[in-house]
Amino acid sequence: MRNIIIALALLVSTVAFAQTTTGPANLYAAGASFNQGAKPSVAGNFLYAHAIGDGTYAFSDIDVLPNTLRPFTVTTNIGGGIAQKLFTIGKYSVYVPTTAGVSINGNNTGWNWSTGGMVPVKITKSGWYLLPNARVIKSSVSNGTGFQLIAGFDIGWGK
Repeated sequence: MRNIIIALALLVSTVAFAQTTTGPANLYAAGASFNQGAKPSVAGNFLYAHAIGDGTYAFSDIDVLPNTLRPFTVTTNIGGGIAQKLFTIGKYSVYVPTTAGVSINGNNTGWNWSTGGMVPVKITKSGWYLLPNARVIKSSVSNGTGFQLIAGFDIGWGK
């Protein structure tokens, strides 16, 4: 039942908030984030976004969230989904990325989902972007990071 609710929320959010965008057709980024539940409290992520419509991007994300320092273990969340432009403040657009996928921690494998907010800020004419973001990630794997709130910055390039 939970999966049906998540799928319906994704569908409704992409239809309800469709707006025009002039962003890049493809965006590649990597970054670091603060994660209060991790040990150490720093997480990393990689993302790719491809424009598929007005204000809508096919979106994939890989998050690497530390669990313990000794021994050093991580939960890797690999997800795909949609990033939808929700609104604009001045010249900055706010996107809501929502993904679902596989979560891996050593021999444990399960599912994950994530959502949040992201603002792409173009910093050079050659297509470099700064992407401040805040997201929530939920993983089902045992001995993993579970439910996490993360805030971070990505640096990316898009054209």
